[in-house]
Amino acid sequence: MKKRNTLRKKKDQTWRSRIQIGFFILVAYITAVNGLEEMGVVLPSFLGGASLHAICPFGGVVSFWNLVTLGTLVKKIHESAVVLAVLGLFLAILFGPVICGWICPFGTFQEWIGKLGRKIFKKKYNHFINTRLDSILRYTRYLVLIWVSYMTFVSGTLIFQDYDPYYALFNFWTGEVALSGFLLLGLVMLLSLLVERPFCKYACPYGAFLGIFNLFRVFKIRRTEATCISCNACSRTCPMNIDVATDHVVRDHQCISCMKCTSETACPVGDTVDFSLAKPKKRISTRTLGIVSVVILFGGIGISSLIGLWNVESTKQPALIKDGEFAGLPSPSDIRGSYSWDDVSKAFDVPSSLMVEAFGASSAADKVNLLEALYLGKIPEGGEVGTDSVRLFVSLYTGLPHIPEEGTILPESAVQVLRREGKDTSLVFEEVASRAVSLGDLPAVSDQGVTPTASTPISITGKTTFQELLDAGYLLQDVEAIAGKPKSLSMAIKDFATEQGVEFSEIKAKLAELVPLQ
Repeated sequence: MKKRNTLRKKKDQTWRSRIQIGFFILVAYITAVNGLEEMGVVLPSFLGGASLHAICPFGGVVSFWNLVTLGTLVKKIHESAVVLAVLGLFLAILFGPVICGWICPFGTFQEWIGKLGRKIFKKKYNHFINTRLDSILRYTRYLVLIWVSYMTFVSGTLIFQDYDPYYALFNFWTGEVALSGFLLLGLVMLLSLLVERPFCKYACPYGAFLGIFNLFRVFKIRRTEATCISCNACSRTCPMNIDVATDHVVRDHQCISCMKCTSETACPVGDTVDFSLAKPKKRISTRTLGIVSVVILFGGIGISSLIGLWNVESTKQPALIKDGEFAGLPSPSDIRGSYSWDDVSKAFDVPSSLMVEAFGASSAADKVNLLEALYLGKIPEGGEVGTDSVRLFVSLYTGLPHIPEEGTILPESAVQVLRREGKDTSLVFEEVASRAVSLGDLPAVSDQGVTPTASTPISITGKTTFQELLDAGYLLQDVEAIAGKPKSLSMAIKDFATEQGVEFSEIKAKLAELVPLQ
């Protein structure tokens, strides 16, 4: 009988292991598809061609305040991340942090290293930190959560990316990981040999957020005192060092709903430690918990896709003006080079056909940053027709405020469109019109009679600068047509992409299609 119970318990945890492995492989594959696509290798995509940012629910959590107050998502965050954040919240209300214990691949990665640590240190494993210090360190992840949330809101960018060991684990081969990310990944791997899930316990901001719901989740870990034999097997087995044996109901914010402490796995007495409702006491098995969680997750993704909420592309919605007469309206100053004319039209209700006519673009689907290449070498020195010119045009057309950068000018065709549409009443309009340039009246860029020959493309990483591309034989106008015009050629392309609110991977993939010249 004892052998039969042991086999049953192993089978129960096998369900969890299979789900963990499945999600680890899924995330690794999604990341590989995106990375290899940049190298010209195309594999079948999954979840609509999602990137790692698109499938991280924490991105949706840290974007919440921006979404409520400004009506926009943080740069690089997608609507899909918000969908996953809502699904994760729903699961947490039902079952607690099941995302942490069953689905998060970085938690799984730490567990795998922990198995090696357990073999090395035996019973001492996961007991190197004394109880008092551990009880204090457990709350540091809430400090991380507060810091990340605040800095993300203030900066409008994914501030945590450069420190995120999860991001580093799945992108270590792409050249996009910051040194700080590598260092923290190495530290977590080392600590995982000594402590079970160290990042989850002491530093994970998303785990801290989900842990709050252990206080009032619907299903809870419950211990029946009448049948408990005080063997402490439940407490010894808990990877998060929760003293299950002293609680009737586990409400600890560290619980990850892994079910290791239950009568299905650790407790030798049936129906003594289980995952159940209070009244009536209805137990849910480990197998059922796993299946229901997966169904809710993928079912939610499927429904959101059907109703148009599952979007794995970066949002093209500018920030809202915070105060003054125009508070709550979109700000022309936040128009980015990655926007198409159609994106600008949707955000500001300016007909895309007018903007295409005004700037001489070829299509409403073109990106705004193509203007730099279109007007390169055809305007007076010190002037520029580019993304900021579009901001100025939209400002004059809508009446929304924008302070143009020094040297920003409009093409004559844009001035003519504004006059024709009756948008020439602004106090600054005549001054802007006086500096307008005509594309047709200016000389085209000369290639100086050079016959270009193909050269070997360089490997583009997160540290590659614009100047390094030029040194390798790439044409400036080609590079700027894809990435935009940087303030300095010594600037790293990845840093510039972050400023523009676009994925570095998108720019990298397009640059890889260019052929450098000798």
